[in-house]
Amino acid sequence: MITTTKQNRFAELDFVRAIALIGVVAIHVTGITLTKVDSNSITLDFSLIINQLSRFCVPAFLFVSGILAYHSNKSNNYLGLIKRKVNDLVIPYIIWTILGMLLFLDYSINYKGIFMTLVTGNGPFYQLYYIPLLFQMFVVLPILMKLNVSIKSIFLLSGLTLLLFISYQVIMSKGILQFSPEIILKSSLFAWVIYFVSGIAAAQNYTKLLEFIKSKPTYSFVMVYIISSIFLIVEAFINHSANKTVELLEYFRVTVFFYSFSSIGLLMKIGLNYHTKFLSKIYINSFGIYLVHVAIIKVLLLISLLFFSKILFIIINILLTILISYWVVELLKRTPASFLLFGQRHMVKSK
Repeated sequence: MITTTKQNRFAELDFVRAIALIGVVAIHVTGITLTKVDSNSITLDFSLIINQLSRFCVPAFLFVSGILAYHSNKSNNYLGLIKRKVNDLVIPYIIWTILGMLLFLDYSINYKGIFMTLVTGNGPFYQLYYIPLLFQMFVVLPILMKLNVSIKSIFLLSGLTLLLFISYQVIMSKGILQFSPEIILKSSLFAWVIYFVSGIAAAQNYTKLLEFIKSKPTYSFVMVYIISSIFLIVEAFINHSANKTVELLEYFRVTVFFYSFSSIGLLMKIGLNYHTKFLSKIYINSFGIYLVHVAIIKVLLLISLLFFSKILFIIINILLTILISYWVVELLKRTPASFLLFGQRHMVKSK
């Protein structure tokens, strides 16, 4: 049996996703700082550390999605699942992509730019790449389910993923290509599928996984997390000082791979015993906040660069973006446009 809440949710996974969402916002706020602030400032160092410590977020989302997808596939037929995902993911994706292009016309004047934005999600609302990525996972879900995921296959897929990451780092650091493959790689499943498949494997053995997590002391998870985070941050500073390129600070790195799994383990350990109303509210509106928050960040950037150039204001910016996004979602959910903006699954009746 799998422990769930009354809403048929996994409480510990809700916790993971709430923290991961905060990590997403932190990445996008500090990402602007990394391109705007002087390279020799304490603010940049602080932003780089926060940016890197938040890199577990997308792997965590995919891991949790793999667990939930496993159970969705068990209780629904494939076509019904895909139809639901079109309503929940594709429709809001198209709407928000169009909104982004309309609000930032300077970005997509030509047809090539519009096409690439729609396909990759790498438009004015650059966080949207995750939606076509996740939809791809659900499309190939029956194949992944039939593979009967084992520890051996996880290790094999991990090895292939790490090889891909190493190749990407070499290509980017040497400037071998005339273009950056990061945009394509970011929205395709090849670099990410290991996290989703690991979620499926976890779902197949979820009771044993929870028993393992419960049996281990918290400090063991903390120690693994600290060690992996040190390697992550040191490597990030080396890459940044040597190359001055944001692409080498992204997700496709060996250190991010190990750091992500250590973070997921620690968060699941904490989530089994720790819950707050604040994080519960963040989780409930997590998809909406994910869709809205970049627009809020862009507005704050238009108001003042101060929100991105001082440590205190960066922290305020992250909290402010989450809170404003939450209330914008709460308001929009009570409009007739709720289905189009957030998908059928996220609609609520006005109280």
